[in-house]
Amino acid sequence: MKKILSAAIILLVGFSLTPQLANAQIVDTLDIMKEFDEFSFRGANPVNPIKDSSKIREHYIGVKWGMGLNSVYFSQDIERESFVSGKNFGIFYTYYHTLWGSMPNFGIETGIQFSEIGFTAIKYLDPEGTPDRRSEKGKESFQSIMLPLVSQFKIDFWRMRLLMNLGCFASYKMSYKSGGVWREEIAKTYKKGGYGIIGGGGMAFLFHPFELHLEVNYRYNLSNVYDKEAFYDNVWVSSHSSQLLFSVGLFMRIGGSSYVNPANKPTKSSYKK
Repeated sequence: MKKILSAAIILLVGFSLTPQLANAQIVDTLDIMKEFDEFSFRGANPVNPIKDSSKIREHYIGVKWGMGLNSVYFSQDIERESFVSGKNFGIFYTYYHTLWGSMPNFGIETGIQFSEIGFTAIKYLDPEGTPDRRSEKGKESFQSIMLPLVSQFKIDFWRMRLLMNLGCFASYKMSYKSGGVWREEIAKTYKKGGYGIIGGGGMAFLFHPFELHLEVNYRYNLSNVYDKEAFYDNVWVSSHSSQLLFSVGLFMRIGGSSYVNPANKPTKSSYKK
């Protein structure tokens, strides 16, 4: 009896689905393709290819000139003033690369630069507390060669580039010009070699393949300018030079990967065929 009922149910379901299957239409996919031909997408804009960020490399060489505000910090209360010098120029090389294969915002900058650093020494002629106290001033200047090594973080947008610098430098004082205010015993103890840190930033304006850089960097010499025992018999005096440098630079790209900087508008020639 159960077998008869099961067969009857199967027959009823089959009859109910028969009209729907009869009305179903078979779609011919070949008919859809007839709507398009080889010229259908001829006017479409090309697609900008995605570049592999791990292969981004850019090489630049350029020159910089700047105005520096120079001073020296003493560990004791020694009167001095800053002075401004425009004798700061050099040639630089910059290499932009991808950090750890995934961050295309880093670069390394190095070069050789001539800089004038120092301070203005003050010698008072009258005792302290004297009204209209007279003083004698003289510029203590050093002509130095500097070798910077800077890690440069960059952010590209439109046709501009934001720059942030952090690094170090080594220096060598080629000559020294005394203002004649301090005793010769102090002046002649200056150290020829030096080293320090650099920090700063700026903005670059891109005119492919050239770039115009406007930067502000601060340099602090970690080594002593003078011998610490030159000032007093029983007290050491530390002396560290500093420079706030406002510079302008012109750089030119000289090679690298096929990466197209996003700050430069892509051209049709930069697309893959």
